[in-house]
Amino acid sequence: MTAAGGIYNFHFSFNNANRVKTFGDIDTATSSVEKESSYRLKALRVPSLLFDTYTYLHILADPDGSVNGGDSGAGLYSDFEFTLDTLAGDSIKLTGRQQGSKLTFKKSTQADYQAWTNGSWRSAVLFQSTSSYILQYFKRLTIGGVQYEVRINTVTRTVTFIWVDGTTPRAFTTSYYFNSNGVELTNPLVNGGTTIRFLTNLTWNSALASFNLNVNGNTPALLSGAIAPLVNDANAPRRWWNAALGDPYWVSETGFYSNGVRDAFGITKLPGYLFLTFFSQFGTDSGVTYDLSGFILNGASGAGIYYGPAFRPPTFANGRIYFSFYGVLGDANLPADDTPFVNTVVQFPDTQGYYLVQTGASTYDMVCARDAKTWINWIQ
Repeated sequence: MTAAGGIYNFHFSFNNANRVKTFGDIDTATSSVEKESSYRLKALRVPSLLFDTYTYLHILADPDGSVNGGDSGAGLYSDFEFTLDTLAGDSIKLTGRQQGSKLTFKKSTQADYQAWTNGSWRSAVLFQSTSSYILQYFKRLTIGGVQYEVRINTVTRTVTFIWVDGTTPRAFTTSYYFNSNGVELTNPLVNGGTTIRFLTNLTWNSALASFNLNVNGNTPALLSGAIAPLVNDANAPRRWWNAALGDPYWVSETGFYSNGVRDAFGITKLPGYLFLTFFSQFGTDSGVTYDLSGFILNGASGAGIYYGPAFRPPTFANGRIYFSFYGVLGDANLPADDTPFVNTVVQFPDTQGYYLVQTGASTYDMVCARDAKTWINWIQ
């Protein structure tokens, strides 16, 4: 378990030549491709186990947030060096030396190893890779005619289910973890006579562009895409915009996702790029008080806004926000190849507008209402 709370499973095969082969349920690649690295047992203040070359454990601890989706400078608050705490029966408990993450070793069987090599674990991990197949932001799980919107947070390893009980919107969030059979919910979802404890047999149905699966081992269900939220938070667009009035502003590290591609417009490749921002009522020009999506670069004058699209005051309708292009601030600073910038500018004023989905106390996803295949993550 990482210090941030996510539960991960690994399979380690150690030899006596300080080499270790590893599988991990981080994603479909790490759960199906065995990676070899080195390790050391060392007597520091207490006996310690050090994974001293890059392996799957290092992915969780990598300080580059783009590697694991965690915080820049800290990653997922995990470790790759551990102190040995206790030995009991066939279990060894360890604690991370830097972040205090917990690692428990249990003796593996040949059947355990085969579950990694035969694809069982990869099939289970598909649950949090559904966005690579279902291109819409919104995902619907249909069980016995009842629809649940499913929002998976792969960083915190939590899943939120949203549904309508009569006319009353309901929401339930729980952490999840994997085993070789599928996905286990830490706390089961209970909706009347329906209880969801675990999801298994996740398989992609290309004809329907959806996943077939089983709930609790025997109830068939379907996971598919949707172009609108099941329950729309109609106040979220204005709430998001109001939160960027004054000193606070919104930040996106990678810009827009589109059709399953992170940083679809390639803004992270712009010279000196650091991050994208959004300011409400950034300035006034010719009587127009405009918003600005500023590109923060590390340029000749240090870090700052070197250019960005300006927008007229937005309109709010149908539970969405609509942007209207006003002009470009700092157009003289644009690079020779400004294609990533232009594609981003063109995306904002989509005539269908955007839903705002609040995903945390200071995080929102802004989802294009045209087909829900393009969105951007904002954080303060």
